[in-house]
Amino acid sequence: MKKLYSIMEALLEVEYNQRSLLYVLEVLDAAYSEQEQEEVKLVINHTKGSLKALQEEMRAAIRKLDNYIAAAARHK
Repeated sequence: MKKLYSIMEALLEVEYNQRSLLYVLEVLDAAYSEQEQEEVKLVINHTKGSLKALQEEMRAAIRKLDNYIAAAARHK
């Protein structure tokens, strides 16, 4: 059970780091001028889309793990 909790903790840390990276991308998006922003915006939007997809996958994995831990705890 300790192993499951450590996995859950690691997944939550990854999710937090993804949110931090998304925040950095938003700051970068706001920092560039109109002219520079075209190229940067393409990269930022692509990265944001990838991050959001990863976040959804991560949330699904966390939910499954959480349900498994809860079910295991009920059976003890």
